[in-house]
Amino acid sequence: MIARAWEDDARIVGQVVEVGPSVLTVLINREAPHGTAFAPDSLSQFPRINGIVVVPTEMGAVLALVVWVGVSDDPTRFKDLTDHVGLPTPRRVLKAMPLGLVRRVLGGDGSVKTQLDRGVLSFPTVGDPVRLPTADESASAVPAATGSDAIPLGVAPLAGNTAVTVSGARLFGRHLAVLGNTGSGKSCSVTHLVRAGARTVNPEHGTYRAVVLDLNGEYGHAFDGLPDSIAVTRLSVGPAQSYPGSTQLRVPFWLWNYREWAAFCDASGKSQAPVLRQALHLLRSSSSRIVPRAAVQIIAARRVLLASRVGTDATVLKQLLFVLDNAREACKALDPAVNAAVATLESSLGRILGARLNPPGSQYAFKFDVRPLSPAEEQEILLAMSDSLRELSIPVGEGDTSSVDTPTPFDARDLVEIMNPIAAGMSGGDVQGWIAPMQDRLSIAMNDARLTDVCGFLPCESLEGWLAAIMGPSASSQITVIDLSLIPANAQHVIASVLGRLILEAHERHRRATRRNAPPTILVVEEAHSLVRRRGESGVDEAGVQMAELCRETYERIAREGRKFGLSLVVSSQRPSELSETLLSQCNSFLVHRLVNPRDQDAVKRMVPDSVGALLSEVSSLPAQVAICIGAASPIPTLVRMETVPPEYRPDSSDPEYVAAWASGMELDIPALVAGWVVPPALGQSSAPVSPPSPGWDEAVETSDDYEPDPEELYAEVRDEYEPDDDEERWGPDPERPPL
Repeated sequence: MIARAWEDDARIVGQVVEVGPSVLTVLINREAPHGTAFAPDSLSQFPRINGIVVVPTEMGAVLALVVWVGVSDDPTRFKDLTDHVGLPTPRRVLKAMPLGLVRRVLGGDGSVKTQLDRGVLSFPTVGDPVRLPTADESASAVPAATGSDAIPLGVAPLAGNTAVTVSGARLFGRHLAVLGNTGSGKSCSVTHLVRAGARTVNPEHGTYRAVVLDLNGEYGHAFDGLPDSIAVTRLSVGPAQSYPGSTQLRVPFWLWNYREWAAFCDASGKSQAPVLRQALHLLRSSSSRIVPRAAVQIIAARRVLLASRVGTDATVLKQLLFVLDNAREACKALDPAVNAAVATLESSLGRILGARLNPPGSQYAFKFDVRPLSPAEEQEILLAMSDSLRELSIPVGEGDTSSVDTPTPFDARDLVEIMNPIAAGMSGGDVQGWIAPMQDRLSIAMNDARLTDVCGFLPCESLEGWLAAIMGPSASSQITVIDLSLIPANAQHVIASVLGRLILEAHERHRRATRRNAPPTILVVEEAHSLVRRRGESGVDEAGVQMAELCRETYERIAREGRKFGLSLVVSSQRPSELSETLLSQCNSFLVHRLVNPRDQDAVKRMVPDSVGALLSEVSSLPAQVAICIGAASPIPTLVRMETVPPEYRPDSSDPEYVAAWASGMELDIPALVAGWVVPPALGQSSAPVSPPSPGWDEAVETSDDYEPDPEELYAEVRDEYEPDDDEERWGPDPERPPL
């Protein structure tokens, strides 16, 4: 009955000859058009891949997407004619994937509109007619969001160039992956999406936040020309050599948590990690009140003395005397002429240590005679240290509070120096020898001007100011472009990890502190396969494996948990096969440009919803600027020619200018190149090299990692160091401490 109702329809082009759960096979009539079909109200291209056909069912018309077109033999022609030989003749065949059911609904304005409901419950049967769609039916297969958050993607070339608009809330709210080979238009698509999202914002009351991690330095001017209500902040290394208006990128060392420090230092878990943990704990606690660098030595010496009181072990005593001598030298930098208690401490240490001083040039290998301190001497030193700290307005309990991960400002140049006193207070062998390789790595990093410009200590910085610079102040709108292209390779993963972790943590803590969500933020990760690689494919040398794994874990956590806190990911990659599977699987929308590599195609096919993976077989032949939109933002897979980004806003990722260079020549400005490459230390950082302090006078320190101490002894010592003594006086919060 349904077929009979369609018999006189001029759009009929064939009949269903085979029905499957995901594909229909249609035998095309010989009279059906080739290439172009003229219908009463539209001009259709037929038969074409990604074209649309309509098939009747009991519940209405099923819209199906053409996925295959071919020719088969038709042995039935002329079989009923006795004077003809029934030779096989070619017959056109197509296969189509059912998309959904077309319904006519009444719109809010009273007009009748065509609507496509995703999914099919009632399939057609063999022999049912197949026809071309009307213009309204073709348009119903194209996303056409109409709300205030509607974002124009482009046009659908196989649906009469119908405009494609998607909901910005669905596009960004559930993570988006933009995939495609280099030169396919991927970066321009990312630029257009961020710009289009910004244009949907109410200029008077709206808030729009986006942070772009730019690994290649190509988005410097991509967001110019937006409304004045959208501030654009550009952060880079060496802003003088970057785009006009860019400022110095700052990710201070004190923002790093313990895991990020351990990965950066490649700290071994048995010997170096406990010392690093204690050093960070001490510096964060002490520096929370801007403690002078020399005073940190006194704080460390006090902790070592409390941990080794009334000890008789010769090795422990030797280390204790070494630490106390360092504290005596530190007193000289604290102006004992003005600070009477510091002068008393220096005098007490000088007298007690002087009584144990071996004659110079004697047969003794160590500077001091290793004799235990008497209880009276220990008490004298502890009291003098407590008086000195009070005189310097430093609570006696300083260094025993706070958390190892609290983002409290401290000068990381103290980290190398403070490790030796901490190692001296630990038992279990030559801990100072075991930490020497880690100190060497830190010393080299602290002397890298590119790293100190980004991560060095500035007294004027605070957590509040840093968050405002990255995410935007209060309710204002801001797009922040973070240029990571000149970050040293040995720190790029850890800095990207710090940025991602802090942005996520800021959203989490905002909800906890205010009982409401922070403004939604779009976090764009360009060249994501370089930062968030598949597990087991670090793509870096052995020394960087910990940092690469840490970065991967950070962004996988954002992909799993960020959405509910208002943090959305837009990942852009040309190698989805090298991208973390967890990250890719959490993306609900995909914009797939040309992908040639079969591994990349297979990786995407495994992630896209239901049976539309077969559509991605054609992505290897897509031209530039054309993509397939699949997922939550576009329930119906749609071939889109993306909007053209004006040349002045396109990312700096165009093809090399070979023709211009070969025809007219092109200058290589070597002086300007070198001037921006070899630069002196900036931001007031000292140019003097940071080196570990001398380990002692008696013997050279072994720098081999072959021998490891007993981990139980080391961790027991770490626990003991964090336990405060009962007789230790506690001070309340300093009323003069400025808030962060």
